[in-house]
Amino acid sequence: MGVARRLARRVQGRIEELFPNWVHWWRRRKWESKWGNPEYNPFWKTNQPQKELVDAIDSGWFSRNQRIIDVGCGGGEVSRWLAGQGFRVVGVDYSVAAIERSRCDSAGQPNAPIFEVADLCSEELQLKPAYSLLDRGCFHRIVENLRPVYARNIARATVKGGHFLLLAGRFQHTRFLNYSGARSEQELQEHVEEVFGDYFTIERAESAIINATEGAKGMSAMAFWMVRKPA
Repeated sequence: MGVARRLARRVQGRIEELFPNWVHWWRRRKWESKWGNPEYNPFWKTNQPQKELVDAIDSGWFSRNQRIIDVGCGGGEVSRWLAGQGFRVVGVDYSVAAIERSRCDSAGQPNAPIFEVADLCSEELQLKPAYSLLDRGCFHRIVENLRPVYARNIARATVKGGHFLLLAGRFQHTRFLNYSGARSEQELQEHVEEVFGDYFTIERAESAIINATEGAKGMSAMAFWMVRKPA
């Protein structure tokens, strides 16, 4: 990595450390602008379900007779797929534009998901607890100093013994060279254990790829299968 990129990472990380709430606000505005563009089509926007999600359902780890919360639902592709599998789905995202798009694209669908605006980094957030929760790409974009708040909110939204499947990117691809959150698998696992350890037991942690649109390269990631500890 070049000197300029290393310096950019350090500066970005320092700004996030000193001004986490401002960075969170700025990123929320950025995502609002992206989702407000009808032509926005990120590489990870796909109707193909994650292998890990399919495994969770086929094994019964995610039970179809339970509510499931799709955290950071974006345009609602995963939520709609889950609804098609018979789940009662609540998709949440902090972007109003993303939720509006999700509702529009889901209108008229049988067993349509419910979509709600929710900021997982808000201290005042209250979500109706569910047995199953999924995060495919939300956690890894959160300012690090606010991740403990995110973990606390996820814990509050998970019933005792409930299951949380987290897919977190490692940002090793060249398109993320300036991103300060890049980690090796060991570093990412240690980080997730530190952030979530008070609330969850990690049953499994394994290499994963976050799906991409056809013709695009997926994101190197890790999948964490977590079980909610007693409160």
